[in-house]
Amino acid sequence: MSRPAVLARVVEALRFDGLWWRRFARLGSVYGPEWWKRGSPPVIAAILFGLVGRNRRGAMTNLRRVLGDADDGRLHLAALRMFIQFAHCMTETMEYFGPRPRPIQLDVPQRDPIAEALRDGRGAVLVTGHIGNWDVAAKTLRDYDRPINLVMAREANATAADYVRAIREQAGVRVIYSDTSVFSSLNMIRALRANEIVAIQLDRMVGSGGARLVPFFGRLAPFPSGPFVLARLAGAPLIPVFAPRLGTRHYAVHIGQRITLTRDARDPHSLARAMRAAVAAFESVIRAYPSQWFLFSPFWPEDAPTSQTLGSGADGDADELGAAPG
Repeated sequence: MSRPAVLARVVEALRFDGLWWRRFARLGSVYGPEWWKRGSPPVIAAILFGLVGRNRRGAMTNLRRVLGDADDGRLHLAALRMFIQFAHCMTETMEYFGPRPRPIQLDVPQRDPIAEALRDGRGAVLVTGHIGNWDVAAKTLRDYDRPINLVMAREANATAADYVRAIREQAGVRVIYSDTSVFSSLNMIRALRANEIVAIQLDRMVGSGGARLVPFFGRLAPFPSGPFVLARLAGAPLIPVFAPRLGTRHYAVHIGQRITLTRDARDPHSLARAMRAAVAAFESVIRAYPSQWFLFSPFWPEDAPTSQTLGSGADGDADELGAAPG
């Protein structure tokens, strides 16, 4: 590797989302005293809130849509709370996955659609989003005694990619990268046919293919159709699952209604209905926990209409499935 390339990688590793800071954060999260684990996340979050203007503006843009008629002062406070909650979730995730984990309290619903789905033997597609702490919830899925496959995009900062993947796989979560290749799609279908769990995030697009506009907080927003096409092709149910944070090491698991797309339901209206149901479940959780939707770039297109009929043409299963999100 050339000297300029080495220097560029060092600079990338020192960026706020790079490998150096991830390792530093993990040391504090695992080995730091309790006062540090509780007190440092708000301070560090406030510093980043002031420094990373692009992320701050992106968070405020999304919160403006979520909170409706909030003034600038309220938006700033909500965005700051978002940074703080994100820091707490990251700290508790690193501690939980470390060699000295503290117990996590998880409030789970009495009825369990995931267990019901797995008893049918066709696996389950879990759709979630960047809200609360998916990593902590994903570790609890091991109680189903079935392999867990997390479909995700590659890290924006390449220096942290292997580190993040290793931590998740140590927790028993297999990572499938949504690199828009046919091989990643085949791996997902193969996992479902083996009665495994495949988890995909709704609010992250990879590439431009497979996006469909769905009503979301009063405006149309692009959501990936890949998870829904995947569920239809594999004959697996699709279930929304979210894990917002309630307090220190305390989370609630929200499991939505089971959504079924039969293999012969190839018309766009069936796909639209399924997507609307999943996105509505996502919206209801964000309304309850607006400062825990950890998306730091604008989500809605600038020219997003308030209403529009979803496209009547199908892009094709292969194209839509290949664009499954991370």
